Amino acid sequence: MVYLILCFFLGFFNSSLLSLSLPLPLTHLCHPEQSSALLQFKSNLFCSTPNPAQICDVPNFLKTDSWDEGTDCCKWEGVVCDNKKGNVISLDLSCSGLSGYLQSNSSLFSLQNLRWLNLAGNDFGNSEIPPEFGKLRSLTYLNLSDTELTGLVPPEISFLSEPISLDLSQNHPFLFRNHDFNMLVHNLTKLEIMVLDDMNLSVVLPYSFHNFTVSLKHLSLSDCDLQGNFPTQVFHLLYLRNIILRHNPNLIGYLPETNWSSPLRLLDVSWTSFSKGLPDSIGNLKHLKTLNLDSCVFVGSIPSALGNLTKLTLLDISSKCSKGKFLIDVFPSSAFNLTSLNFMDFSSNFLRGTLPNNISGLSYLRKLQLYANLLSGRVPGWLFILPPLYLHSNKLNGPIDPIQEPNLVLLNLPFLDLSFNNLSGNIKSCMLVKLRNLSLLDLSHNNLLSLTSCNYGANSTLPMIIEFHFSSCNMQRFPSFLNASKYLQLLDLSNNQIHRSITKWEAEGWENLTTLNLFMNFLISVEKIPGKHLYFLELSSNSLRGPLPTPPQNLSFLLISNNELVGEIPSKICNLSFLSVLDLSKNKLGGTIPDCFGTFGNKLSMILRTLNLNGNQLEGSISQSLKICFNLEVLDLGNNNINDTFPYWLDTLTNLEVLVLRSNRFHGGIQKFNRTFSFRNLQMIDLSRNEFTGHIPPELFENLKSMKDIQVDESGPEYIGGDYYQDSAIITMKGSDFKLERILTSFTVIDFSSNHFKGSIPKEVGELNSLIVLNFSHNRLAGNIPPSLGKMTALESLDLSSNKLQGKIPVQLTVLTNLGALNLSHNNLEG
Repeated sequence: MVYLILCFFLGFFNSSLLSLSLPLPLTHLCHPEQSSALLQFKSNLFCSTPNPAQICDVPNFLKTDSWDEGTDCCKWEGVVCDNKKGNVISLDLSCSGLSGYLQSNSSLFSLQNLRWLNLAGNDFGNSEIPPEFGKLRSLTYLNLSDTELTGLVPPEISFLSEPISLDLSQNHPFLFRNHDFNMLVHNLTKLEIMVLDDMNLSVVLPYSFHNFTVSLKHLSLSDCDLQGNFPTQVFHLLYLRNIILRHNPNLIGYLPETNWSSPLRLLDVSWTSFSKGLPDSIGNLKHLKTLNLDSCVFVGSIPSALGNLTKLTLLDISSKCSKGKFLIDVFPSSAFNLTSLNFMDFSSNFLRGTLPNNISGLSYLRKLQLYANLLSGRVPGWLFILPPLYLHSNKLNGPIDPIQEPNLVLLNLPFLDLSFNNLSGNIKSCMLVKLRNLSLLDLSHNNLLSLTSCNYGANSTLPMIIEFHFSSCNMQRFPSFLNASKYLQLLDLSNNQIHRSITKWEAEGWENLTTLNLFMNFLISVEKIPGKHLYFLELSSNSLRGPLPTPPQNLSFLLISNNELVGEIPSKICNLSFLSVLDLSKNKLGGTIPDCFGTFGNKLSMILRTLNLNGNQLEGSISQSLKICFNLEVLDLGNNNINDTFPYWLDTLTNLEVLVLRSNRFHGGIQKFNRTFSFRNLQMIDLSRNEFTGHIPPELFENLKSMKDIQVDESGPEYIGGDYYQDSAIITMKGSDFKLERILTSFTVIDFSSNHFKGSIPKEVGELNSLIVLNFSHNRLAGNIPPSLGKMTALESLDLSSNKLQGKIPVQLTVLTNLGALNLSHNNLEG
């Protein structure tokens, strides 16, 4: 004990002597004028804790709360001073909840010794970036990202000759002029890091990047509207480690084909228009860890040199857009040499051939995306060691052997998607239920695959299953092993051979369902519709008989077309307050359209988007309660026995895009358009096969704004409807009826055929330069064909047959280069 005490005192004595022998560090108080400048800067802004900015990983921290007058500013949160002179050299106020305007006379710009300035993640209220930033000549680090600054980036920024790091990202209103950007690149000779993501560089010529300093290590230019040719020389910069150009769809370029050797760690040109092939020289990038070429315009084969990139952890060569795809004969076996990979995506290409039966060394791989290719052969067992497995939309064939005898690894599989292949054989349900952790199973559209029931106990189920897709797989009965799956939300058994009814027992087993798709089966009745929270119900193309079944209250989509339902549409249908789409077409429903759709206070009048009652036996008139269904886009009442005049009052529905009244008993004229903007959004109007009379009003065509100057979206086709439901329609072309399974938003139709219209064709029709189908056939129209029809440059089908037209056929029709169907027969025309 005495020894321990002695050691303690000796140690204390020695440490005391040591502390006395070393000089104490000098601590300078902050200069008063700099302290005052900081306090004034604080006083001109507000401090709050709203939702953090996009770049902030944590909630806002009010750093300026520690700034008090009379205290040493060098000890304030976010402030760092020079130990020798006490000057403020660093100010980090990132994610500090600051808001207000940043003025040119801000006291911030008096801190001439600042070397580090970070204002990221604050809100400066769309004030313009002050040119006074150019006075902070000592700055080596400047971060103004996500600060709600706006306007032109001032040329004075290029006066900062010392910056090593410049970050102006996440400020899309920021606009660089080409000259100012050139000056910036020329002057910042020490720059190592430049981040300009989500800015507006649309007027900056990419050739400017050719002048980057050789010291550049990190260049990030994603989502900044770059256009033109990106200089290949940038990829050769000696110290460049990261280059990110993603999401600039109009940026053109290609990867270096020769002499490409650099310390690159990250290369991301995804969602650009980079093209040509993937060069062999990419195999020289031995330090590369991330390679993202997703959705470019690359074509050709994938070089075997890719296997040299042994440090890769992420490899994405997918083509999720339609611009470009790799064309190769076999799956690149060299990819399996990349033993450090944890993510590999080759989806949506034209990969052919088979996958190897065995591989080794991919112990870090956690996700492999191979869907939407042309892969064939059997599904190898090693794939099932990966947690999520997405192989849909290929040509894989044969039985799925691993499912028949699941091992311990397979029992932990959470996702399995093998839909849209050519798989075959029987899957035994008693084997399937062993996949206890499966939350998503999709084996849809494998026409040679079937599910065989086993004799299993009451506890045999998929306890974690959330989505079960078994469409087009020859299923003949409901999977009773799912009844105890309490988490099941989506059940898709469409296009199978399920007979009989949905029983009460089955319905009670699916109480948490939100989506049920039983399209195209052989159901004859529904004792009870399952799910208290059902959102989407698809029972179309079955053999359902009797009255309309009572739907759950929370439905948004009720689709029961093409059945044998009879009786009237019950008024209780209007109790479905969240109903967006009601499709009861092609049944035998009679009576009148319920008057309750637009009942005052009914939510349905605000939500209903599509009402399709085509192909029934409805009578009477159209219920005017529909006129306050303000969001109605599609109204299809065709092929019924409705006896009414033209519903002018529908012009209150400013969102109406499709109006189909064909094959009814509508009568009278259509000349009473009172509003300037009547039906301005209509893109399909079908009044054919009725008993309308009188003249065709020219003012109708003046109002049809959606049939004029339509801009086609180059990113791909869009259809009326949404993810859950897409509207369809029947149109008449070349004398025959065609069903449009989906209606393009750019597809426009006017069909007034088979009525009793008289008079001349209004010349105003010619102003509809985006109209695709025009059918006035089988009426009593007289006079000349107006030459203005020659201005309808989008027209593909024109039918004026079986009228009383006369005179010469206008020569202007010869310029309609898209016209594929023209019928002027049974008139008195010349030429």
